[in-house]
Amino acid sequence: MPSAARRGLIVAAIVLAVAVAVGGAFGARALWNAVRTHLTADGCTVGRYDVDTSQAAVAATMVGVVTRRALPERAAVLVLAAGLQESKLRNLAPGDGDRDSVGVLQQRPSQGWGSETQLTDVRYAAGAFLDALIKVPGWQTLELAVAVQDVQISADGSAYAQHEAEAQALSHALTGKQPAAITCSFQKPAVVATVATVATQVSRDLPVETPNTDESSVRVPGGSWQTAAWFVANADRLGIDKVAYAGKQWTRSHGWVSATASAAAVVATMYRH
Repeated sequence: MPSAARRGLIVAAIVLAVAVAVGGAFGARALWNAVRTHLTADGCTVGRYDVDTSQAAVAATMVGVVTRRALPERAAVLVLAAGLQESKLRNLAPGDGDRDSVGVLQQRPSQGWGSETQLTDVRYAAGAFLDALIKVPGWQTLELAVAVQDVQISADGSAYAQHEAEAQALSHALTGKQPAAITCSFQKPAVVATVATVATQVSRDLPVETPNTDESSVRVPGGSWQTAAWFVANADRLGIDKVAYAGKQWTRSHGWVSATASAAAVVATMYRH
């Protein structure tokens, strides 16, 4: 199936064709501008999979926990598959999950996973999952559903298997194993974080060198495609307008394109009202 962004472009193309036939080129240009503004599909695409921008941000944080612990990529695939099944990668508040389950992994305080406050911190929740995962004998080579079920102890552990392909695609994109593999589009941000906030958050989520900041940008020396992916996945909530790295640039309106961009650092530029 086409992604949400592709579906929007298909609809826009049909509308434009009709406008040309009926109203001429001038009217078509005006209509195209309106269509492009109002039919922009808010969300992120990874290969053939679509997630919204909040799901992308949660996934990027979870993958960052795996990277900080220097675990193999298989751990990222497993924790993402668990999150897709348990919450669709949403950080569930108390009362939104099953019984007393909370957070992206629906972990239960009553079962010793931690407090509600701890488990609604995506970093803590992912870390708790990984702590349990690495105690499972042979977890790296077990079938996905078996490995995740040994941690989650769900009513139906077989359900995790259906998310393996999507989890793998997200992992490849968010670890940077596949460069420029996540792209997000959204309307002009209503809130733009300070560069200090962005620098603090990327340093908290990823094992990166101390970022440099100026009035409108955050520069991460020695950054990687994982750093670039983190910025894109968090662009909507932080108000990031552009990300540049290693000959490519992402923008919220055009995705990834070739550009003059250094491989020495990842640079995120904030939206300016």
